[in-house]
Amino acid sequence: MKTILTEASQRNLAAEVYWSTREPLSVRFEGGQPSAVLQDRVDQCAIRVIREGKLGMACGSRPDGTVLAAAEEAAAGGAEAPFAFASDHATAEDPGAKEAVAVEADELLDLSEQVHRLTLQKRSQIPLVVHATRHKETVRIATTSGFDDEQTRSFVTVTVNAPFHQAGSRVWKSRVLETARLDPQELSEEFLEWYAWGDTISTPEPGRLPVLLAPEASFLLTMPLTAAISGEALHQRTSPLEGKLNEQILGDEISLMDQPHDPLGRKFDDEGTPCADRHLVEQGILKGYLFDRRTAALLSERPTGNGFKRALFGGGPWSPPTAWPGRLSVSAGRNDWRDMLAEIDRGLLVYGGMGFHSANYLQGNFSVQALGYHVQDGTVRGRLHGVMVAGNIYEDFHGVRVSRDTVRHTEFESPYVLVPELQVAHGG
Repeated sequence: MKTILTEASQRNLAAEVYWSTREPLSVRFEGGQPSAVLQDRVDQCAIRVIREGKLGMACGSRPDGTVLAAAEEAAAGGAEAPFAFASDHATAEDPGAKEAVAVEADELLDLSEQVHRLTLQKRSQIPLVVHATRHKETVRIATTSGFDDEQTRSFVTVTVNAPFHQAGSRVWKSRVLETARLDPQELSEEFLEWYAWGDTISTPEPGRLPVLLAPEASFLLTMPLTAAISGEALHQRTSPLEGKLNEQILGDEISLMDQPHDPLGRKFDDEGTPCADRHLVEQGILKGYLFDRRTAALLSERPTGNGFKRALFGGGPWSPPTAWPGRLSVSAGRNDWRDMLAEIDRGLLVYGGMGFHSANYLQGNFSVQALGYHVQDGTVRGRLHGVMVAGNIYEDFHGVRVSRDTVRHTEFESPYVLVPELQVAHGG
C-alpha cells in the first residue's frame, strides 16, 4: 500500500486505499449430515483519489498501479470533492472480537450437529437446515495524508431455519457469538416453538391492530430512521428530521445508540474516521445525525465516524462510503416480551416483512407483507398468509412498549417492540 501511496503523491494525487480481506469458514448441516464445508479468502480493494478537486474511485482484488490509474481516470469526470481524506491520528483501542479467529471447522460441525439432532428429535420431518459460520474480516485503510491502520472483526453465527409445510415462507432463529460456545438446547427449543406456531394458518380481521415486532423485524423502525438522520438526506433537504434535534420524534420508551465499540463493531469507519458510541435517539428525543466526510463537509459539520460502505439495500467494498450506523442498538426496556404478547387481545406477532423498499421509507412510511403470526386472547393462533402491515414510525411509534429481552445480530441489537396500532389488511 505504501508503494501505491508514494506513486499517488508523485502524481500530485490525494489518495485513499481501502483493502478488505474476508476469510469465512462455514458449515451447512441438513438431512442428518453435513452437506457443505466451505473455507475461502476474498481480497477486495477500493482506491479513491482527489485530482484537481474532483473525486474518482476504482476497485480491484488488490491495490496496485492499475487500480490507481483507473481511479485517476475516473476523477477526470468525477464529482466535486469538498472533503479531505483521513489524516494520522491516535485511534481508540480496537474493540473487534478476536477469539473466534481460532474456531475450526470441527467445532462448527459439532455445533451444527447438536442443534440439528436436538431439533429433529422433536420434529423429524422438518426439512431443517443449520448453518454455522466463522466470520473474519480485516480492513486496512491508508491515505496520502498519513493515516494507516487496520482492524479485524471475527465472530460466529449459527442459524437454524426451515420452510413451513406447503408454504413459501420460512422461520429462522440465530445466535451471534464471540466464541464457539453455544447452548444448542436453547436455540433448538426456541426454533421449535416458533415453527410449531406455523402449523396452521390464521387470518386476523383487517383494521388497526396492536403489533408486537420481534427483534428481527426492528428494521421497520430502524431503516426509515437511519435514512432520515443520514447526512445525505439532510444535504438534499429530503429528511423529515431536518432541524429537529432535541425534539420528541418517537415514543419515550424508544432509545437508540450507535455503538461501534461493541466487540462486533469498529474503531474507525471505512474512511479512517474514529468511531464513537453515542445516542441517536434518547427516550424518543432526537439526539444526533450521521455524517460521513463528504456530507459533513457539505453541511459544515464534523464527520461522526459513520462513513461506511453500506447502503439501505446493499453495499460492499466497491460502494462509496455513505452515512450509516457503525452498530445500531435499540435499548432494552422493562417488560417481558411474553407478558406483552399475553396482553394482546387481537393483533399480530411479526418477525419479518417483504416489500419494504416499495414504501416511502425516507418519510417514515412502511408497508410490507408480514411474516409472523395472528395473536388472539394473548395466544398465538397460527401463521399469517397474505396479510399486509403498514404504518409511519413518527405517527405510530408513540406509546410503544419495549422488552427487556434483546437479540443480538451481526449489525444490530434490538428488543421486542409493542406498537399500539398499525394498519392491518388482507393482501388479496
